[in-house]
Amino acid sequence: MLNVVICGGFSPGARVLRAAMRNVARCGDVAVITLAPALVDLEKPAAEARALDPASTVVVDACEGGCGNQALLKFGVTPKSVLVLPRYPIAGEKAVKDAEARVLKFLEEARK
Repeated sequence: MLNVVICGGFSPGARVLRAAMRNVARCGDVAVITLAPALVDLEKPAAEARALDPASTVVVDACEGGCGNQALLKFGVTPKSVLVLPRYPIAGEKAVKDAEARVLKFLEEARK
C-alpha cells in the first residue's frame, strides 16, 4: 500500500488533483491522505501523520506552493518522492484525465 498525501487547496488545480485521485484510488493499492485534520492539531490525525512510513509515502501537490509536502514535513516525515502537477486553469475533464495519467505514471515509478 502506498500512502499518497495530497494538498488540500481550493484552486482549480487542487480540484483537478482531488478528482484525479478519486479515479486513481479506485485502482486499489493507494491510501489518499489529506493532512488538514492533523494540521489543526486533532490528536488522532496528528499521530497518524507522524506514524506515516517515509518509504511508502509520496506527495502529489497541485502547485509549486507545495502545501501537501510542507504539511507532511511539519510532522517530521520526508516522503519518498514528490510530484508537482502543472497549473490547470480550469477544472475540466481534460485536465482531470491529464492529471490522472501523470499521477499513475508517478505512482508506478514510486513503487520501484
